[in-house]
Amino acid sequence: MISELPEEFKKRMMIQLGADYHDFEESFETPAVRAFSLNTAVISVEQFESCTEVCKELKYDKIPGMRHAYYYDDDLHIGRCAYHHAGMIYSQDPAAMLVAEGIELPERSRVLDLCAAPGGKSVQLAQKLADNGGILISNEPDKARNNILCSNIERMGFKNVAVTCMYPEDLAKIYPAYFDVVLVDAPCSGEGMFRKYPESIEQWSVSNIEHCALRQKEILRNAVSMVKPGGTLVYSTCTYASEEDEEIADFIREELGFEFIDAPEIVTKYATAVPLKNGTAYRFYPHVSKGEGQFMAYFKKPGDLEKNGLTDHMRLSGNIRKADKESLKLVEEVFSGVPDIDTDCIFRNGELLFYLNSGIDRLPEKAVTKTGVCIGSVEKKRFIPHHDFFSAFGCSIKNRLELLPGSSEISAYLHGEELRLSQILNGVYSGDDKGFGAVTVLGVPVGGFKLAGGRIKNHYPKGLRNL
Repeated sequence: MISELPEEFKKRMMIQLGADYHDFEESFETPAVRAFSLNTAVISVEQFESCTEVCKELKYDKIPGMRHAYYYDDDLHIGRCAYHHAGMIYSQDPAAMLVAEGIELPERSRVLDLCAAPGGKSVQLAQKLADNGGILISNEPDKARNNILCSNIERMGFKNVAVTCMYPEDLAKIYPAYFDVVLVDAPCSGEGMFRKYPESIEQWSVSNIEHCALRQKEILRNAVSMVKPGGTLVYSTCTYASEEDEEIADFIREELGFEFIDAPEIVTKYATAVPLKNGTAYRFYPHVSKGEGQFMAYFKKPGDLEKNGLTDHMRLSGNIRKADKESLKLVEEVFSGVPDIDTDCIFRNGELLFYLNSGIDRLPEKAVTKTGVCIGSVEKKRFIPHHDFFSAFGCSIKNRLELLPGSSEISAYLHGEELRLSQILNGVYSGDDKGFGAVTVLGVPVGGFKLAGGRIKNHYPKGLRNL
């Protein structure tokens, strides 16, 4: 693969690394590391690691020093596993995991992931916020990438995330000095991903680096206006180019007026320190740590961070309004009650009903692509549940079918097949003899079904099924 790397790129890296360049070059002859993080918002580390069937199927090894991150077998098609479908795990590079892992969040934080697709760092932030009562706005301006982001957030079953599809300058008008933490995982030239995605090598050029640096500065000019005084800005890329890394970090300090802050031990343990004029940034190299290339720097906005007074009252905008009694009654009839939901947090937008976590008090009138949890739609006085609802609230639904990991039944369900209750050998059903319910694995929701006459009609979305 070394022969495929642009000569100009290699020259730049020789200057940057000096005597270490040979080790860096040799790392391209080894395969990229595969890893996943565990979604502790839906399953504990203890429960996950105690299941021998999971370990046998995923062939994982815990990443030293990280609470819930694991290497897994290179040959595994992890996207087909029930644990992936259920949102228990998210496949992500180990170095990329450490960006969000190193972010400390105040209680009941408001957090923005400004350039969020495909969603790995948003997933980590949402987990942390689930524990401290905070909320996340996850933004991606590219529509195609935004669809991927929405799908990943939905799969993980989060209740505290809204997804937007806006350019930073437009988002900044809605959220001035609003967020405790803003993460800018900026679009970049992607040098750090050459080993993992060789096809990106063909797109590399010095002019593209220069273009990316200009775009990064423009994004940051808007990002900093959304950080509260005393709040945190985190800047990261997956490139080695100093124009996009060190020079941008100095730009944040010198022109935007932010102060460097040190990264926590979990980052400094694995990263190479990058000394700058007024502080330190951090970079991951594949020849130093197991993972791909990553750069990160942590900053504080001058001022004192005030305690967050999150409001439980949504500022209604556009067509959003509180769900009417008739709509709530339809939901109750389908599920024999509204499970584990504060009905004051249920809103309606056209035909859609959705749940907004307490604390999401402000949303744009347009370009909101995922609003909390989509419960379902009301069509001709009938309520039709949405997959998002089963992912987020499946554990609280009265009708539940718990299937064993690796069983023929869960495999059939993920293929979209209909099951018969009388033929379930590797599972346990609880609930009524009819109505909607949730399929679970290790107690974590995978998707929905409708039971009628002993037939379990599959409601797992066609676009998500294993082929």
